[in-house]
Amino acid sequence: MKRAVTFMMAALLAALVQAQDADLFFAGRAPLLLDPSRTGFGPGGRISFIHQDQWMQMPGAWRGEQVAAEWCLRNTRKQVDSWLAAGLVAMRDRQAETGSNRSAIGFLPAIHLRAGERSFLSAGLELRWANGTIGDAGGAWGSQYQDGAYRPELPSGESWATGRRSWLEARAGLSFTLKNEAESRFRRERNILVAGIAADHLGRLMTGEGGAPTEVIPMRLTAHALAELPHEIWANGLFAVELIGQLQGPFRTARLNLYAGKHFSNSVLADHGPAPLGFKAGIGYQLQNALVVNAALDWGRATLGMAYGLSLFNTDRQTSGRRTFELMLQVRLAGAEA
Repeated sequence: MKRAVTFMMAALLAALVQAQDADLFFAGRAPLLLDPSRTGFGPGGRISFIHQDQWMQMPGAWRGEQVAAEWCLRNTRKQVDSWLAAGLVAMRDRQAETGSNRSAIGFLPAIHLRAGERSFLSAGLELRWANGTIGDAGGAWGSQYQDGAYRPELPSGESWATGRRSWLEARAGLSFTLKNEAESRFRRERNILVAGIAADHLGRLMTGEGGAPTEVIPMRLTAHALAELPHEIWANGLFAVELIGQLQGPFRTARLNLYAGKHFSNSVLADHGPAPLGFKAGIGYQLQNALVVNAALDWGRATLGMAYGLSLFNTDRQTSGRRTFELMLQVRLAGAEA
């Protein structure tokens, strides 16, 4: 009985934590993770991998991975005022201590429309299949008797505390883009302003369930804006500010990021010579929680980024001082920009 209560409390704790989605710092470098309407806006394609450890002091407490692939279906042979894009996303989010595990795979179609000489409107949708478990998924029963005597401290293995669910759900987004200069089919210009809204966990169609009840993930609303100021202090230089706000059930988060960096948009890879270099580094503040430092290096078609967060402003003593780490690897395919 005591063991059963422990499992139930662990499952409840997992449900409360899992009800909140991970806040990925590098989602802005893989925009379809932040907002499905950003899928394939830029030319070419890209494949992105993000790993996050949300509690470094407690190994395995909360880890997650995201893999995203996107492709711009814009016709490059003529000037167009609209184009389609497609993407695929796979994710896994797990907590070893409570046996909580959530995974999903989704398909993202998007459409981009010219609204003016330098502006565009975008809309996107993600259709996702997800699977979640909570509790000890081993299913092994253990005996609480040893040498003929009852030993309550031994685990009894109440596997009925395990819950499993699979379902279909959707995500949708709308965004606006303003370019630095008017584009042609031969040249892509920098985005100096991107703003949008997105909604996650829209509806739920159950495809399978069993065991103990699992969490119901509330809808998440995301608002984001990124503004860049080009400069020539160094070649293709930029200063940028990014603001992201999220509302999900009782959880409210916001983050302000400041950056300095260098693009190599529209530069051509030489057949013989060094690959172009770009970078973006900065500092972020997560509302009433953490300070985050980050840096990303663009080299040729690849990007490596790392972010480190320290919870300095959290009033909750249990999570104050929590350290987080995030790693991003990205490969840009033919025609893609940094």
